Amino acid sequence: MLGIPSMAKDVSKDILTSFFPTEDVLEAWYNGEDAEWPPIEDEVEEDEFEFDESAAPKLRFEIGDRVECRISKDGWASGRINQVWYRESNWPPNSWAPYKVELDDGRNIFVPGDVDQIVRREQK
Repeated sequence: MLGIPSMAKDVSKDILTSFFPTEDVLEAWYNGEDAEWPPIEDEVEEDEFEFDESAAPKLRFEIGDRVECRISKDGWASGRINQVWYRESNWPPNSWAPYKVELDDGRNIFVPGDVDQIVRREQK
């Protein structure tokens, strides 16, 4: 399934060709050869993605807060918030996780949403 983020009336030949492999790539694949697609873009510098905290929702926890994170269907693990509005360099632009947490066992995980079903204040 392919989606082009445009209205059909706005799609030009240039837009279409940017979303599909070139004829050379298609021919290489047809012949059973390797061909790079999609083109690998240069590494993006981390500070190219500026986070606008003023436009972000208010988070429930702050750096240093003790929390429990869901790590399986029925499992929770305790840890400490060590970063808010976390992102990894290979994530799409403007993709952020509300929290990065260092679990008590030493693993670092990110929390994909600020909801009780995923992260909650540590129960004592």
